[in-house]
Amino acid sequence: MQDCRILITRPEPENSLSRERVRAYGWVAVPLPMLEITPVEDINKKAIIRAQIFDIDTFDYVIFVSKNAARLACDWLDECWPMLPINVHWIGIGQGTTQTLLNEGVPALSNPGHTTEALLEWLKPARMKDQKVLIVRGEGGRPELANKLKERGAKVSYLSLYDRKKPIYYAQTFFMLPDINLIWVTSGESLLNLSEYVSLHKPEWKTLPILTPSIRVNQQAKEMGWINASCANGADDNSLIKATEFHTGK
Repeated sequence: MQDCRILITRPEPENSLSRERVRAYGWVAVPLPMLEITPVEDINKKAIIRAQIFDIDTFDYVIFVSKNAARLACDWLDECWPMLPINVHWIGIGQGTTQTLLNEGVPALSNPGHTTEALLEWLKPARMKDQKVLIVRGEGGRPELANKLKERGAKVSYLSLYDRKKPIYYAQTFFMLPDINLIWVTSGESLLNLSEYVSLHKPEWKTLPILTPSIRVNQQAKEMGWINASCANGADDNSLIKATEFHTGK
């Protein structure tokens, strides 16, 4: 399967970066983002974000849930903090998120895993009572991280930097795509959007190998009728490439 055609469903700009990695391995990358990331543009919301960024030194932990959260937060930090505040624990969920922060000069740590659940397990030894935690994310999102930290006595706030939207595609989009051999999906929300489109336009794709980032999302895929879903144990390119190598026999 040297010419394996892989459907990449990441949002941009990460989709383009993943396609470069896929092509470097000799595979064919087919882009079809299943999320659109839109930075907050509302003037009032941006004023609130700016105020939160200026107060970021009052937090003990700042946790970034995605590469988009890290990328956009770094833009705000550059604007508001010429030198980063000290005594803040910067944490990225997953290696890709953490590396995004490190590339921008933020001394972030990452748990050995790649999920919210793994992060919570990693933080078990830490004293969280009365610790101030800021979770940097998009609008909405899973509440589990905040809820579990609050149960341990942490004081949790959110910093929402972007909206996630379902891209609009039509039947012609799917008819024009080449034959696909394997699919990368990197979040539960992307999986849901993909599944809705596939049910309408490409039901035969439900038999294709689909790589998911976590056990939770893998179980969701099976419940949605994907009969060949596998967990890549990470949403980062390295994890997905390793899982792709297993499927292609490369």
